[in-house]
Amino acid sequence: MCWLSENQIQLNVCPTSNVMLDAVSDLTSHPIRTLFDNGVPVTINTDDLMIFGQSVSEEYRNLYRAGVFSAEELDGIRCASLEVLN
Repeated sequence: MCWLSENQIQLNVCPTSNVMLDAVSDLTSHPIRTLFDNGVPVTINTDDLMIFGQSVSEEYRNLYRAGVFSAEELDGIRCASLEVLN
């Protein structure tokens, strides 16, 4: 994780599909919060819409409702995802 943070390696995360595929048990135990807290750049994405049934907006809302991120943090992630990392 330190290497990812130090080298600003961005991770494009699809939380709902991670839960549905049993990579994590639920959104509250998803490692995206730990990654974020340790300075790893993350984006919030959706996996195959036809299979997982979640839009990007729904992914953001799910993380907010689960208490993983505040609205301000999610907005910061959204803004940062629009920037090009050098």
